[in-house]
Amino acid sequence: MTDEAIIGTMSPQTIRILSASAVRQAMTAAAQDFHIRTGASLHLHFGTSGAVEQRINAGESFDVVAASLAALQALHKADRIGAPVAVGASRIALGLKDGVPAPDVSTLEKFRAVMLAARSIARGDPAGGGTAGNHLQRALERIDLLEPTRAKTLLKVGGYKVMQEVAEDRADFGLTQSTEIVAVDGVHIAAWLPEEVQMTTIYAVAPALSPSAPGAFFTALVDGHSDEIYRRAGFFPA
Repeated sequence: MTDEAIIGTMSPQTIRILSASAVRQAMTAAAQDFHIRTGASLHLHFGTSGAVEQRINAGESFDVVAASLAALQALHKADRIGAPVAVGASRIALGLKDGVPAPDVSTLEKFRAVMLAARSIARGDPAGGGTAGNHLQRALERIDLLEPTRAKTLLKVGGYKVMQEVAEDRADFGLTQSTEIVAVDGVHIAAWLPEEVQMTTIYAVAPALSPSAPGAFFTALVDGHSDEIYRRAGFFPA
């Protein structure tokens, strides 16, 4: 899976979007819908929320950004972007390859047993700046599961790459945002993690301070037109 997508024909009027991986499916679907309705072309770049934040701080040009609300609030406070608007929330889930029986991780002890019994586990690399990867690193350390599972853990930058490991049989299961699981073919959400290691992340979109392209796409993302797209992409109401 590439880290960018071009919808339509590139031109000086192309709308440029920076998007966190967890919002990838929703942003791609919204961009495709907008292209069909308006004929506008859109260029999407994807990465972790941390990577998106770094690109904006480095001065990269864009029109719309989609990432965690926390990341966008920090950028807005630093006068890097316009005011963010929340579009949905995601939770961390255990993702399995289709056809594989779901394990019971409904309690912390059952989750611990599944983690210890696994042959291989895929999750986000905290060094990559992903929201789920950073959270899981801290959570597993807190419940004393980091070291016992280190040797069998496959660390990937972004939840899409985490779930590709599962889809291609290199990992028994993946732990990442629900929105990143539903975007990968051949895998599904098998279970929610127990509350002791769970996290809800609110995602948002924001305009550039001085966008070079018209703001109609940003409006379509926040005026209710894209609500069904967010729901299909695995988001809950924020």
